[in-house]
Order: sequence, then C-alpha cells, then structure tokens
Amino acid sequence: MQGVGGGIGGLRRCWAQWSRAGCLNSSSKRGATVLGFMGGARVFSQSAAAASSPSSLLEKEEVTSRIIHLLKSTPFIDPSKVSPTASFKNDLQLDMLDNVEVMMAVEEEFAVDIPDTEANKISTAAHLIDYISTHPQAK
Repeated sequence: MQGVGGGIGGLRRCWAQWSRAGCLNSSSKRGATVLGFMGGARVFSQSAAAASSPSSLLEKEEVTSRIIHLLKSTPFIDPSKVSPTASFKNDLQLDMLDNVEVMMAVEEEFAVDIPDTEANKISTAAHLIDYISTHPQAK
C-alpha cells in the first residue's frame, strides 16, 4: 500500500485527498491509506507533545498584562478595582453569571478550554493568572 508522506505536510495532503476522494491509494479504490494517515498522525502527536513542553508556556508577566487588560475592558467590571490579586466576588463584585462570562472571555483570549471543574475553583485574578500561565495550550 502506498503511504502518504510523513509529518504534518503528509497529514495535510492525506486530508486534502480524503476530502476529495476518500484518501484512496493507487492500487485499490476500497482501501484507504490508513497507514499513511496514521503515520502522519503519529508524527503530528509527537510534535504536539514537544510543543507543549514547559519552554512553550507563556511568560507570567504577559499573562498578567493580558488578563488585567481583559478584566479592565469588561463592561460590568469597575476598572479601578482590577489588580493582579483582586477577588472576583469581594473586590470586583462578580456573580456566577459574570464569572462565566469572564472565563469565556479568557478562553477566547488565550485559545484554551477551561473545564467547569477548574473554572469553579478560580476565585481571584491571581488564580486565573497562575492557571493560564501553566496551561500548555495557552497562546
């Protein structure tokens, strides 16, 4: 069976072929080039693991700056009360719905998904900064 090239380029080529013709190999119209696709996926997963190494984490100063800016630009938060140590409930007067909106804005800003179980534990700007600065997928 003829495989598709390795790496992300091979995965992209296989995806393009599959979306047009089912990613079929040259010798059989019924058999998909699964090995080529899986080989590309394996290489992709290895490169994704390398990309999430501690060296690719965002700097805490950058995360702090972006979160403070995000909080200050949120319409229902008083910008004068925002600080890196502000409590969402006591200092910023956020209720549960406001908390959800802030978490959604943070997810969008940093291209991450914060599970509800984790979001419920985050009660201060400092907790949020620590969570994002240690999140391997934060961008």
